[in-house]
Amino acid sequence: MERLPGRHRVGSCLLKVAPAPVLLLIASTASALCPAGQTELRPNIRALPPSGIAMRDVNNMQFNTTSWNSGDGKLELVAKNLVNDPTGQKQLVDQRIYCLGGGFYDRPAGKAEYHAEHNHVHYNDYANYILEYADTSNPQNPRQGTKTTFCIMDTTGVNTQLAGASGAAVFDWCPTQDPSFNTQGMSIGWGDTYGAYLDGQSLYVADLTPGIYRLRHVFDPKNMLLEKSDGDNESCKLVEIGDGANGRYVADRGPCNPAAKPQFSSLSPTSASQGTCVTMTLTGANLAPELKINFAGGTGPLPNVRSTRFDPAGGYATMTVCVPKAKGGRNPQLGSNPVWDMWLNPGATMFADKFTVRP
Repeated sequence: MERLPGRHRVGSCLLKVAPAPVLLLIASTASALCPAGQTELRPNIRALPPSGIAMRDVNNMQFNTTSWNSGDGKLELVAKNLVNDPTGQKQLVDQRIYCLGGGFYDRPAGKAEYHAEHNHVHYNDYANYILEYADTSNPQNPRQGTKTTFCIMDTTGVNTQLAGASGAAVFDWCPTQDPSFNTQGMSIGWGDTYGAYLDGQSLYVADLTPGIYRLRHVFDPKNMLLEKSDGDNESCKLVEIGDGANGRYVADRGPCNPAAKPQFSSLSPTSASQGTCVTMTLTGANLAPELKINFAGGTGPLPNVRSTRFDPAGGYATMTVCVPKAKGGRNPQLGSNPVWDMWLNPGATMFADKFTVRP
């Protein structure tokens, strides 16, 4: 995330200047559940594969981590009153679930820890990093690092084409104990990237036997959060650990289970008039929420995609495609070739001449 005026990073948290803190927080009044017939707008935390895998020093391997929200609603965590805890100053935390017809309800979601020296609150037990030997016939004890998040926030726009996604970061602060400044979370389409340079983003590997290992990132390992699905909270990379002329090394050897390449079958409709929007359905296979759809290679106004929704099974996606008004008034200027190629990213897969802009 770009550094913005009024914010600065201390340790592993990005802070935003806030008024002086108060000690007691009272949760807002809310219903016990969504009213009958109203859908819960649940978040969905997905784990992207570890990246930036490298030796931090002679003993420790570091890595980047990103979790993101592909759900129907934002992930929002609200710190409540302070509680006595022998391990430090803790706060109970509620997860706020929004309802389709308006309103919300709060549910218990664990604890947060207040760091007085930084005046911010960390949500506990959000992620677990596990390094284990890939050869199951010759297992070793896994190397684990349970971490306390440095506050959950919008740092990375993963897919802002999703329905309900924000075009800009909404949760762009670390929470404090100020009642008006005590929430943290992730917006739809946004992720929280933990940089490899931050505390907690490393594991000790100096004493491990050379070989191929699995680096697993597991989010919400204690299932404290209410989500659309708990089946996509983990990602995995193969890591080679060895010894070379310059000492211990690590190397990224790709995903443990490579994702199947997205496949395209059909598009409907395949055209729209300039100055209009249409609801388009893309059918295929292996269509995951990380997938962004773009158009390129034509002339005239560029069609753009928004409000994408993915079939959980990956067989189709629906989206709104809008074509800006062309120049020329009553004689719209569409250029010599208003037929556009469709691109699926990541993966840079191109399908030629799939969408036509009409006058």
